[in-house]
Amino acid sequence: MGTATVAVDLEAHDQDIVKTLPSSDLSVTYRLHEPGRIVADAPRCRVFALIVGIDKYMASSIPDLRGCVNDAQTMRIFLTNRFNIPEKQVAFLANQEATRDAILRTFRTHLIENPDIENGDTMIIYYAGHGSRVKAPESWPSTDGKIETFVPHDERGKDAQGELVHGIPDRTMGVLLSQLATAKGSNITVVLDCCHSGSLTRVSSPPNILPVSRYVDTPTPIPEHLDHELLATSRMAGPDTSYEFMDSHILLAACRYQQRARECISAITGSPCGFFTDGLLRALRGIGPLNRVTYAELLDMLPALPDQNPQCEGANKGRFIFQGEKREVESWAIQVNEDGTLKVLVGSMFGVVIGTQFVSEKDPQTDPDRVFVAVSVDLDSAILMPRAPQVLPSGTRLVVADWKNEAAMMKVYIQPDEDLPLSASDLLVPRTKPKFLVVASRDAADLVIKRTSKEEITLTRLDAHLARYDAPDVLLNISAVARIPYVLDSVGRFNYFLAKHNTRDVLDLGGDVQLEMHRLTGEFGFRVPDTEFGNMVVDGEMRFQLDPEAKYGFAICNYSKYDLFPYLFYFDPATYSIDAWYLPESKTMAAPLPARGDSNAPPARITIGYGTGGVYAFQFVVPDGINTDTGFLKLFVSTTYLDLESIEQAAAVDVSVGQGRGEEAGRPLAIGEGVWGGWDFPITIFVEEGS
Repeated sequence: MGTATVAVDLEAHDQDIVKTLPSSDLSVTYRLHEPGRIVADAPRCRVFALIVGIDKYMASSIPDLRGCVNDAQTMRIFLTNRFNIPEKQVAFLANQEATRDAILRTFRTHLIENPDIENGDTMIIYYAGHGSRVKAPESWPSTDGKIETFVPHDERGKDAQGELVHGIPDRTMGVLLSQLATAKGSNITVVLDCCHSGSLTRVSSPPNILPVSRYVDTPTPIPEHLDHELLATSRMAGPDTSYEFMDSHILLAACRYQQRARECISAITGSPCGFFTDGLLRALRGIGPLNRVTYAELLDMLPALPDQNPQCEGANKGRFIFQGEKREVESWAIQVNEDGTLKVLVGSMFGVVIGTQFVSEKDPQTDPDRVFVAVSVDLDSAILMPRAPQVLPSGTRLVVADWKNEAAMMKVYIQPDEDLPLSASDLLVPRTKPKFLVVASRDAADLVIKRTSKEEITLTRLDAHLARYDAPDVLLNISAVARIPYVLDSVGRFNYFLAKHNTRDVLDLGGDVQLEMHRLTGEFGFRVPDTEFGNMVVDGEMRFQLDPEAKYGFAICNYSKYDLFPYLFYFDPATYSIDAWYLPESKTMAAPLPARGDSNAPPARITIGYGTGGVYAFQFVVPDGINTDTGFLKLFVSTTYLDLESIEQAAAVDVSVGQGRGEEAGRPLAIGEGVWGGWDFPITIFVEEGS
């Protein structure tokens, strides 16, 4: 054995503050291993980051900022300490290093083309600097003739070829993120501490806020050919798909559109910083390494920011932060109101009624003294009363123990078979009540289940929605009888949400809200509705002949007097899967569909599959041997934001034991609802005979 003295550079892991570190080295004595003894390598770090901070700009017409580089450095220190990231896995660009070319080149070399990044690794992209809005080329999709850009250090200067340097359009960044997700997986987090609006009236602010925002006007229009090589590559390589809304990444943004990302003086360091980054890092430091918090929950943990509503956007915001995983069993957060009452953040939209019983996610036992009962129900929340006094640790989440809605449960009839028996006891799940009922008569059933072999069951559909379209029986391969109840849970919630509607009919489909379907023409990224076909929705239904090459898009239009949040899902009866095709980006955003001003004003609309609603169009296929196939679009709208992401579910046969979405299975409406509506639209595709 021997000893050696080495110099160690200290880091303040708890504070993430560079200036508090001691200036001197510390001598530490290590015991050395004998020759030949094997020392295990450190586990591979699966986190990679690209961090950009810009305070100083080349052009005098762009005002400098004060806290962006501080924010970038603090973010780098936090991530490095939290995940023990090797230096080579963090690309850091500050001020003059953060030119347009350097940002785009580093994005490609450090992330997309990096051979060290494996599929599913964590990729974090952070930007602090100016944002802008600029006039878009006529052929570029935009809502008001402008697009959003990020402002690199050398914008308004000249590049090596003497050409004017422009900002980086969000469209360019979107293509890069899509390419990254295709190459390395969608475990991508984008954090933006900038803004894209400078037109707001100044509001009163606390004294620690600096009188500057991270926005600058850009008077020079974007040229038509900007980034054409990148976009052309995307047009050639980017296939159209049944694209889940913003599935490539999670975005954490400093504020809403038409708000400003502002700078302040940090209460910890006394240095300038971004209000959003400062609050975000405070929240992240409060989360222990073993605490699993989702992106949506993280947003709720941020401190209140004056004149800023941070946004969390992306189809996967239910994932744990910086991870690719979701909760195995759906659970819900709880809040304590000012009057001391307990509120759970799930309501009648998911089937909660007065009497629904909840228990702690970590203690899913049936002890009656540990149960919480819903005593008042709104559309997206419920007030609970504990059966007996109990202490709930911070961060406790609840699951449903009993929906107390047997009248609305799916009715299942078991087809008798002497050779392959199946009984009601085979459909029980330990310690939980089934979310369906076994009935004694086929006439009373929504679904008939028959075991046709040891590893196969057949589902015959009798519910009104599917029976009217002569939906064929579903043949499922079941590796074990124990999986059957989880499959039935998925079938039940599929039927529930497909049939979900507001019995009060406050909103009128066609008069207040319209769904349009259009066949598209044009190239990838530049598609528009083909006027030859018009709106394909006729009498609430879509029916068309299969064309494997055709591309389609959708529009949701608001003619009502209400500001609306829309949600669009596709229900596939062949597999009982549910996919989200459009979800509002964040609960703190303004309603995507503003109320119609007057009868002469055009309706507000959002597009899906074309225009600003994404460059990925939709294509439809019909399985071999099938001449007609029917699926359903389900449109929900509401006057308040609803977290409906968890309506999504995988194909029923893919549901693993104990990992289904059945904890949210639906039941009838309760009380205390806002204005909302729900409508289903059958899509029937037929194959021309002889083709």
